[in-house]
Amino acid sequence: MRQWKFVADMNRSGTVTVSDAWLWIEWLYFWPGDGLIYLAITKAPGLAKFFELSAGKFSGPLSLFLSFGLWIVAVVLLFLAWHFVGKMASLTVDALKRPFRRKKDEVDPDYRRSSRK
Repeated sequence: MRQWKFVADMNRSGTVTVSDAWLWIEWLYFWPGDGLIYLAITKAPGLAKFFELSAGKFSGPLSLFLSFGLWIVAVVLLFLAWHFVGKMASLTVDALKRPFRRKKDEVDPDYRRSSRK
């Protein structure tokens, strides 16, 4: 069965060691694929039966490929959100600066031409 809650001592040795770091990465990487398999097993048992999904598929090759695809989707969505927020911030700053800008055709009344003396 999959361990859904994060535990610092993943190998249950009694202390947190450097060997737990790889298990943390593995736990996090397989989380989305295992979650999708779990949802199929619990919410769509007919679909799970058709695809022969069971708890034994957790952290297996199917979960590996599902997790890879879901992580790619997550990274792309994060990039798009970052780009959108940056674009909106830029537009907001431009809108806030607009009232304080002078128009290029506007002449400053205090400006004196050097030819007039």
